[in-house]
Amino acid sequence: MQWHSKVRMLSSKRLWKMFLLVFGIPALLLGILVSFIADPATGALACGGGFALFAVVWALVGVAVDLGGGFSASYVVTDKGVHFASGKGARAAAEIAAVGGLLAGKPGMAGAGMLARAEQDTFLAWDAIGKVSVSDGSFYIELRGKSAAKPVGLYCTPENFHSVRELVLGRVVAGRP
Repeated sequence: MQWHSKVRMLSSKRLWKMFLLVFGIPALLLGILVSFIADPATGALACGGGFALFAVVWALVGVAVDLGGGFSASYVVTDKGVHFASGKGARAAAEIAAVGGLLAGKPGMAGAGMLARAEQDTFLAWDAIGKVSVSDGSFYIELRGKSAAKPVGLYCTPENFHSVRELVLGRVVAGRP
């Protein structure tokens, strides 16, 4: 079974949650660190400023991505597991972050871009799946590996959601002892 999907960045609750985890936690830790080094008021400003900066960048990227139709993703579900591949837009965004971070001398941005490039194509074997979360209303299935690997999110279409859900749940439950 295979399909393609477009994921809109600004209207996706999942992507907002990831944004808050990925950028909110470091901004909070930065604020706490600065509070110990300087004073609590400066720490609060660092925390708020860091988060605001990331929020502005997130919103600008989100508008650009969503105006282009969203991130494109392709999925293939086989008897061996699930394969995910990013579309051209996600690949370009990762490349821009990696190269832009290197040219700007910002190792965090470059590292995020390189990490995103490394996750453009992902395969998760059935026996490596530890947890499946299903969101019926948003036609989304999240597969978490038994290791600490990044989860694979399946953005299904309304037409294929039920058959993908049944196939995934059947394979994962069948593969458990």
